[in-house]
Amino acid sequence: MPRLSPLTVPEVLALPCPYCGRRLPEGTAWLTRAAEQWQRCGVKVMSGETVVGVLAMAPGHPDGVAQIKMLWVRAEDSHTGLGRQLVQAAAAEAVRLRLSQIVAVGGRGQRSCATPPEAFLKANGFAQAPGESLWRLDLGQSVLERSGLGRFSRFLRAWGHAGPEPAGGAVSGRAVRG
Repeated sequence: MPRLSPLTVPEVLALPCPYCGRRLPEGTAWLTRAAEQWQRCGVKVMSGETVVGVLAMAPGHPDGVAQIKMLWVRAEDSHTGLGRQLVQAAAAEAVRLRLSQIVAVGGRGQRSCATPPEAFLKANGFAQAPGESLWRLDLGQSVLERSGLGRFSRFLRAWGHAGPEPAGGAVSGRAVRG
């Protein structure tokens, strides 16, 4: 079963691009900035001992923005939801780092790890403003939606509706009876 974990600079340097076969050179500026500010540079998905997908990001401009620099899923694992999981894990990490957006340059045509397909970005919550080349995932909007659900839940409790309860009133089959 695939598992997600943080991506480190040495791991990125050791991984060849699945599309062009090249590796990033040591001392790549955006990798250095990511390591200095965040102590990691993204997330990876592993299947056994093999890296099958990567989302690497770097501090962007202005402050509070992360830019996707590399995103790929191994060809035999594409269309399985791993790309979506990478975006979700990167968004969770960005929220933890108190970032407001993740941005990416979308690609059309020839595949490149540096430019994820625009259709993929759109399907995963990124939006592109007219006349802009960057696709943006606004993390504040995502958090607002969750906090909105919390307000709705508090509203229901205020009206005396606690929500559904398990059958028999027990949380588990190991309920203590006294």
